Amino acid sequence: MQAWQVPKFGLENLCKAEIEQPKAGPLEVLVKLQAASINPRDYQIICGQFTENVDFPLVPLSDGAGVVVAVGSQVSQLAVGDRVTPLFFPNWIDGEAHGGERSISGGLESAGVLREFGVYREHAVGKIADHLSFTEAACLPCAGLTAYSALVPIANIQAGDSVLIQGTGGVAIAALQFAKALGATVIILSSSNAKLARAKQLGADHGINYIDNPNWGAEVFKLAGHGVDLVLEIGGTDTMENSLAAIRNGGHVAIIGYVAGADMGISVFPLIIKCANLHGIATGNRETYSAMMAFIEHHTIRPEISSSYAFDDARNALEEFALGTHFGKLVIDF
Repeated sequence: MQAWQVPKFGLENLCKAEIEQPKAGPLEVLVKLQAASINPRDYQIICGQFTENVDFPLVPLSDGAGVVVAVGSQVSQLAVGDRVTPLFFPNWIDGEAHGGERSISGGLESAGVLREFGVYREHAVGKIADHLSFTEAACLPCAGLTAYSALVPIANIQAGDSVLIQGTGGVAIAALQFAKALGATVIILSSSNAKLARAKQLGADHGINYIDNPNWGAEVFKLAGHGVDLVLEIGGTDTMENSLAAIRNGGHVAIIGYVAGADMGISVFPLIIKCANLHGIATGNRETYSAMMAFIEHHTIRPEISSSYAFDDARNALEEFALGTHFGKLVIDF
């Protein structure tokens, strides 16, 4: 079967290869993969910016979707023809990850989805809502679940609450869609007025250009009346101070990314004064994924896709991702 592999760090080294097609064992299913999506982590892994501990050659990309084409003799929950997505953490079923539940992740410790077929334990895949295409479903295992985990199990966002979202990438736009379905008021940040306009078309209530408004935290606090209930913190070093200024007393900051730097460098005083709740978000478990998919099905939510590339154009998709011009998700349609 065909697969894309990285034999060593560097996007220029990403290449197609012919590798052996796997076979399903007694507790496994064989999935014919149909689509994939790109996350910042995927690009960082390929370029050697995420970790030095990579077992080459690596099949990259954690998030994909496909159809079950064979099942092992002891598989009981899945059947041939089921549409599924591999889970980001295949061994994290429910509850907190106190042991090794997060030691294996797709596209790093285990092979990613940029290949024609994959074999998975039946608990390591989740079924797809009927209204979703394969490319839409491929946007959910990492970006979608990260957004949902921050909004629902962490911050318990309810109708009438307010949420600040930084940026317009995959996690951010998923969070916008989920927050509006929950009935929240959404404020979104971007350096692009065109992207802010697109976000408002998707339901964002307010948009702030952070280049024009460098002290956006105070502005967000005023817009929300008493500060927002949740900030999806995607920036890091250059944004945390404003994020803490934006939240209400007892508000939540869900730390998801570090596009503006990984060293927070913050004083403890704003944390104490605001009684702030800071949460590191690492996608989520299978139980939360199933809850997210049910929520998506109930509200007929469709992930926002910026561009779609063919399987043979996977490198071009990653090159576009590096430019940062996308809105929502970049996908690869096999």
